[in-house]
Amino acid sequence: MISKRTVNDLEVEKVLSLVRSFCLSDEGRNYISSQLFTSDEAVISARAERIELITGRIMANEHSLSSFVSLSSLFDSYDAHAAQFAGSEIHNVSQFISALSDLAAFEEDPSLCEKELKDLGREISSSLEADGTVRETHPLLLPLVRALDSERAKRARFARMAISQQPALFQSQDAVFRNERVVLPVRREMRAQVRGYIHSSSATGSTLYVEPFELVDLNNQVSLAEDEIIRMKHKILSDLSARVRSFIPLLRERTEYVRIFDFHYAFAMYVIRTKCSRAAFSDEIRLVNARHPLLFDAAVPISLSVRPECRVVVLSGPNAGGKTVTMKTVALLAVLSQISGYAPFDEGSSLPLYETIYTDIGDGQSILENFSTFSAHMSNIASICSQADSRSLVLLDEIGSGTDPQEGECLTDSLLDYFKSKGVMLFITSHYSRIKLHAYTDREMMNASMDFDLSRNLPTFRIIEGLPGDSHAFEIARRMGLPRSVVDSARARMSSDSSIASIVKGLNSRASQLDRKISEAANEKNRYQKLVKELGEKEAELDRIRASYNQDTADEMRIWLKEARKRLENLVRDVQTGRLTSGKTHEVKAFISDAEKKTSEAEKRAGAERQKTLGQLQQFRPGDEVLCGQMKRRGVITKDLGKGMYQVTIDSMKISLSADTLSPAPAEKKASVSPYKVTVAPPKAGLDLRGCTLAQALSAIDDEIESCLVHSVSSFSIIHGFGNGVLSRGIHDYLKKHKAVADYYFADPPDGGMGKTYVILG
Repeated sequence: MISKRTVNDLEVEKVLSLVRSFCLSDEGRNYISSQLFTSDEAVISARAERIELITGRIMANEHSLSSFVSLSSLFDSYDAHAAQFAGSEIHNVSQFISALSDLAAFEEDPSLCEKELKDLGREISSSLEADGTVRETHPLLLPLVRALDSERAKRARFARMAISQQPALFQSQDAVFRNERVVLPVRREMRAQVRGYIHSSSATGSTLYVEPFELVDLNNQVSLAEDEIIRMKHKILSDLSARVRSFIPLLRERTEYVRIFDFHYAFAMYVIRTKCSRAAFSDEIRLVNARHPLLFDAAVPISLSVRPECRVVVLSGPNAGGKTVTMKTVALLAVLSQISGYAPFDEGSSLPLYETIYTDIGDGQSILENFSTFSAHMSNIASICSQADSRSLVLLDEIGSGTDPQEGECLTDSLLDYFKSKGVMLFITSHYSRIKLHAYTDREMMNASMDFDLSRNLPTFRIIEGLPGDSHAFEIARRMGLPRSVVDSARARMSSDSSIASIVKGLNSRASQLDRKISEAANEKNRYQKLVKELGEKEAELDRIRASYNQDTADEMRIWLKEARKRLENLVRDVQTGRLTSGKTHEVKAFISDAEKKTSEAEKRAGAERQKTLGQLQQFRPGDEVLCGQMKRRGVITKDLGKGMYQVTIDSMKISLSADTLSPAPAEKKASVSPYKVTVAPPKAGLDLRGCTLAQALSAIDDEIESCLVHSVSSFSIIHGFGNGVLSRGIHDYLKKHKAVADYYFADPPDGGMGKTYVILG
């Protein structure tokens, strides 16, 4: 369910209007609405599969589709028990059937437009013009039209002859029409010379329009012929109405089919035009290159990942940083995904299924016109508080901005906890430092900031996850022309304790360092992948050489066996025919000896080649330390893959390498330690692991956990520092999987922040 306020805030109707523009029917356009939003995954999946099928057929471009004319007027007349349908209503049926025939071909389902329907369509189109009038070429009407033309011709001949024989009696040489009858223009002074009925006179009275008695019958014959045509047209329309009436139930069924098909077709076209991908549904929000549905090519793709346990996302940064657009984008993608199963993002994106979506974005005046902005906000949010639950997505935009800053900040802070306690998925934009700090210290919340290019005063729409954003108020104010003295004074007045600008600056610096490390790691990974590829190519070449050698040996053996088989057959034949002599016996023994010798030589050659090949490669066992490649990186053999290939672990990364790229590593000097541990040392209050390698750190943590468990201590702290983040990530990954660890979390900023971790044992 989506509230009316949410539909307006998110501009859902504008998005759906874009989809409706691809519809083929009024029924489809009327069907597409926000009411189709559902949390039933089976329904969404069925819609998405149908859209996917239609998309494939559109892309294949095998059949074209036509627009469907609406039959609503026809159905209304039918329901009103009209005696006869209008010609235009009947003609609409033929157009509908024609479009239905195209749809049947597209859907590869001939039963959609069966023969009886096609026959009805052809009958209507051959009988009626586009405006619904009966064609004069209709078989029943054509003779009557010809008869009318004949009567009109007789009348015209009489009028011309009457005027030509006595031209002095008439005002002009042409007959005229009065009251749909042909009359003659007689001069007033000549009235006595022409016997007949006077229909009217001219404006001046000088001309009388007379229907001579002889012309009366001719006019009557024309009128009778016209009446006959009218009667026949009425009969044709009546017969067609009766035919159409019998098809009304079927036409209603097909109209319903068109309505549902049109929904899927319109979304299929939208998917193609906006490059949508099929949505996946999970507990995690994971958006990959997501685009706002109304921005088209102008949309800057955004990517965002929110772990399942996180219930609150605080978006911060400059006012022009695109926070609200990002928040709306997330919600709009959820709406489209839960209507059609598709949305404008890349494959790999996923969203939870929401039963309801609530928003409080904008000035709030659309809800209560007589309230202040803040009052309107609070009224709307109060309603959301009473309705939202764990299956709800809620968007709140700067909710405390219309009242006292300190009160608004505290109210916002409390709302975060309230919605979190109800399990609501909350997105909120805020400038408040307290809110950012709350999200920083709560594991069920996360900060996300919108990157901003200060040099151009433009948002980059890059989302920085885990980091609060600085509003950059001073920088923006200065760039907009505010006097430097004002800005400098403001900086001086701002207490460092009341702002998290320093934290943000430090975190942004760490983010830049991490980006650089990630880039370096990616380059290193690419180098290793290239090395693995080269080694694979060398291995393939070696296999080819081996295969070639084996093939040569096999060919040689095949020739020898062919000759040996002939010798053996001859010897057997000699034995069977009784011609076995001592000489032949000697030949049999020589043959057997020769075969044994040949086999032995082949085995020795193959063994020597195998030993030669394997001898060229150093043999290693799991656990051996080796130097890898030209860079001589130290690694450890973790697995013998066979055929001279080994799995090697280098700095926690596992890769497959050939033996010819490895060499034994010289032993590292190690301090002598006692092979036995007599007692477990008491636990420390905290571990300072700064300067340790990850392996050393994990070993120390293992010892500390064992010591805590032995001495019944339930918690301890780890100081790992900020560094490049490798140590903290490795420690957290280790703690996450350790069975004895119940929980772990970063310290509060005054206590070390993200440079220190507390561990709780279960």
